[in-house]
Amino acid sequence: MTDLTLAPRADALLARMEAWSARSLARSLAVKAAVTVAGPLVVLTGVAMLMLPGPGLVVIALGLALLAVEYPWARHALALLGRALARAKQATLPTGASGPRRLLGVTAIAGVLVAGFLATTAVTALLGSLALL
Repeated sequence: MTDLTLAPRADALLARMEAWSARSLARSLAVKAAVTVAGPLVVLTGVAMLMLPGPGLVVIALGLALLAVEYPWARHALALLGRALARAKQATLPTGASGPRRLLGVTAIAGVLVAGFLATTAVTALLGSLALL
């Protein structure tokens, strides 16, 4: 199994946050309580945004980042997410690819974004029209 670690900048940020919260017991408990309550709420909000209008995947990632402040399993999940995004980026925009290949990748990304926007708009319009009935 490969070692899953966060990006150096993310790891440094989390280390600074841990050092800040470890300065006093009260601060440590307050951070743990806030992260334990707010983290899952942010993740659930992101999951709801997958069906409702909003940047669901971004909010889920932010919730995982918040949980990663206190929980190692969330750091692991965040590292997995980062690896998956890096592979997706390399697949769509390969390093050293030709101009047409990069154009194809940008076009594919734009197509996915437009399709997602249209699907979200259609669901929102449908739910709005059903609410009026």
